[in-house]
Amino acid sequence: MSKECEFCMCQSNKGVHAVEGEFGYWLYCTECDRKIEDEFHYYNEPDDIY
Repeated sequence: MSKECEFCMCQSNKGVHAVEGEFGYWLYCTECDRKIEDEFHYYNEPDDIY
């Protein structure tokens, strides 16, 4: 059984768009329309945590 990958596998994408949720938003690739891994951003997240 092959599970389709939920994250973008494009070598280089030409752009992104945001899909909002309850606690934040994901950035999605405009070419394959999949989530970009490690690109979930919480609302009111500080720019510099450290």
